[in-house]
Amino acid sequence: MYRHFEDELEDIKNTILKMSAYVEEEIENSIKALKNLDPELAKKTIEKDREIDRIEISVDEKCAEIILRHHPLAGDLRFVLAALKLNNDLERIADLAVDIAERTLEISGRPPLKELVKIPQLAGLVKLMLKNSVEAFTNRDYELAKKVILSDARVNSIRDEIMAELTENFIKKDPAAAERALALILISRHLERIGDHCVNIAEDIIYMVSAKIVKHHHEEF
Repeated sequence: MYRHFEDELEDIKNTILKMSAYVEEEIENSIKALKNLDPELAKKTIEKDREIDRIEISVDEKCAEIILRHHPLAGDLRFVLAALKLNNDLERIADLAVDIAERTLEISGRPPLKELVKIPQLAGLVKLMLKNSVEAFTNRDYELAKKVILSDARVNSIRDEIMAELTENFIKKDPAAAERALALILISRHLERIGDHCVNIAEDIIYMVSAKIVKHHHEEF
């Protein structure tokens, strides 16, 4: 019986890994669509979200079934709860990638406002946070989860730099560029929110591994 239970936990882990790969691809494609102002890739990114939603429902159902049938305790229960929360955060990250694609559709067909440097840099950082948070979940890696949380300050810093540059150089100086600049500001905020969801995942992993609650108390690492 316990072997069957372990197999079910492994199935949940593998399904989440599959979902995380799709979500990482969504972020990659949304930023690629933005850099190239590619409406077709932006639309493809939006359409892919349906598959991620389907997987999210599947994971929710599997976790609920495990709780109802096996009544897991201690570390096993923390694993299932972490999986449920991670599942929700991954779905929200995918939604934010869709938001980026939608902002791209709004400005496609018009000349690029500027060469994008910091937005791809920010996207690369949150993608790494996502990769590390999922790896920390898979390997029950406390230190890697901690690293994800500590990356958040840099994410916020880059977002602030992007917002300041676009506000000072475009919105205040060129009203004709304001709409495109605002779209890029919103995209930087979407990426920052992805980072926040990665921090949520990392906090849940720390609880899963150590039973320590660090949400809002990162000084207690």
